[in-house]
Amino acid sequence: MAAAERQEDVVEYFLYPAPGKTTQGKRNEDSGLEEQADKILAHLSPLLVDYIWQKEPFNLRVVAAKGDHPPHLHGRTQLGDNIEDEWFIVHLLLQITCTASFPDYIARVQDNDGEFLLIEAAEHLPRWLTPDTSHNRVFLFHGQVHIIPQPRSPAEIACVPAGTPSLPQALNIVSRYPGLTVAGRPTQDDIINRIGSYPEKMQQNFHHVHCYLPPGVVTVLNNSPGLVAPAVQAFYERDPLDMKACRTMKHFPTDTCVKARVRFTRCLYGQLLQQRFTPDKRSGWTVPPPSHPDHSAWDLGVKLACGFEILCCRSPGSPTDTDDSSNISDVRWQRYLSFLTEKGYFKSELEGSKRYKELLESARRHYKETAAVSCERSVDHGQEVLNILRTNTWDLKQLQTAGKHLEAPDDDSWLAMTPGDLDAMLEEQYGGFCRKSGDLGKASGTLGNMVDSMKAFVDNVSSHEGAEFPRMDEDQPVDFDIDSFSQAMERILGLTNGRIDEADEDNDDDGLMESESDSSEESEDEGEYEIGADGTEVTAMTEYMDQMDQELARTHVGKSFEKEPSQVKPSPPKDLPMDGTNSSKQDGEENGDDDITPVNVDLNLVKNLLESYSSQQGLAGPATNILGTMGVKPPEDADELD
Repeated sequence: MAAAERQEDVVEYFLYPAPGKTTQGKRNEDSGLEEQADKILAHLSPLLVDYIWQKEPFNLRVVAAKGDHPPHLHGRTQLGDNIEDEWFIVHLLLQITCTASFPDYIARVQDNDGEFLLIEAAEHLPRWLTPDTSHNRVFLFHGQVHIIPQPRSPAEIACVPAGTPSLPQALNIVSRYPGLTVAGRPTQDDIINRIGSYPEKMQQNFHHVHCYLPPGVVTVLNNSPGLVAPAVQAFYERDPLDMKACRTMKHFPTDTCVKARVRFTRCLYGQLLQQRFTPDKRSGWTVPPPSHPDHSAWDLGVKLACGFEILCCRSPGSPTDTDDSSNISDVRWQRYLSFLTEKGYFKSELEGSKRYKELLESARRHYKETAAVSCERSVDHGQEVLNILRTNTWDLKQLQTAGKHLEAPDDDSWLAMTPGDLDAMLEEQYGGFCRKSGDLGKASGTLGNMVDSMKAFVDNVSSHEGAEFPRMDEDQPVDFDIDSFSQAMERILGLTNGRIDEADEDNDDDGLMESESDSSEESEDEGEYEIGADGTEVTAMTEYMDQMDQELARTHVGKSFEKEPSQVKPSPPKDLPMDGTNSSKQDGEENGDDDITPVNVDLNLVKNLLESYSSQQGLAGPATNILGTMGVKPPEDADELD
């Protein structure tokens, strides 16, 4: 499926057997891949069973050969609003390809942006690698990112095709020449740093909080903690018809509520917390005022219970005691169960013990949901909730007693972000200049480095794809001295004084507008250059600029610029000719030339830059955007410098 056809919140992933590793015969291929899919899911079960997915879980299904696609395993997961699910899937794929049990699998992952791994490592990619040239080039193999390069010598053409490789060619290249295709260390580090360290990161992404809930909701969550995600999603996407169900609370009466500790992901907790909701008086909910210490627990509990009520009311059927064999193959389930036992999933628990049954039920529930998604069947979470209510009972007193001995809720200070924290996060993610030193509180380079970056940017010739901004190589505090800045601007603009025509000549000499060869050819062919009285070249543009200066000198535009300090000119001779024409001409020259005080380009640039930065009031704007793309952070006291 082309990237343009993918949904915005969907990630697709592929597991290809390395060339020469597939079993001959279609039936053997399909059955072999099906067994491998169950084995992979069992291998990942310690991570998958306890993970709370925002929308859909990680899943695998067998895809037969079609066109240039060999038989492979394919998965598709809808992410919702939690982008961390996507990077968790990348971690799972890396784990699969580096495991001794699956040494010959080559993985590929894409979303609606295409090869999103390249976006994360964009700063360290070769210049030739673009979205147009990355087709069939980015893979995961042996736990690393592999990028098929372009041939750099005639000898490499035998290994790497000059054009875009086909999928079979790409898989063969990665499998046979991993040393040639493995991405550089900086690229690998960018991907690994973005993924984070699992399973520690998975636990960090959880957020536990106290909620007052009907006993039925507590029972459902005790049996299936992952159902908190569809419940939050149902409440988050509620409509007026759903709110009618929340008036009666048919499935979860509100007459008695107990306190429970609920596990969310940070994304789910943020979604539920930010929703403003006042329950209908007919529902029976009574939420204490905000000053009450239990206000947050009641507020979250009401929202979560309403989400479960909406799920149940959306379910079209009635609760039934469905057998697992109707949803999943007995053969595949037994095979999956045996793989779990081999992996030590049950942790030496005796078969039939309470803990063994809990682990078995978690594995069964996870496998059923995965099988349903892989078969592209919609999962009826409401029906699952109704089945749990039907097949389980609860002891109200026991739940109330447990509610008095709960672990403390997690600190949610991570929700509060100061402007400094935001700047630090953005600099670390996009600035590129604070990753080496780790000092996020300082600016990112000396004035000299900033000048060099600006000069390099002006000197570069932009292509049809746009201009490229150079970045800083060192992290040093900014010395924002006004005199130094003025001298730096003179270096950039090539100015020795305030005359515009000389600035134009210097710019031409520096090659900012055209190369020297092109300028010479145009001057010879088109005759655009003339020789002035002082022997210097004067372009037609310079004449236009002089005339424009004459016209704008007395306007508000001309007066808005900072001028050079006025200089006292020598008095004209007293014996001026009385000819009217000459007098009028000289008056015109005096009125024109004397009034045109040269503009101080350096001071105007400093003034405008600092005023622009100050007017942004800490928000994004032209000054920070331009300087930021070059790795330069303006000082915080810009107003004082002005």
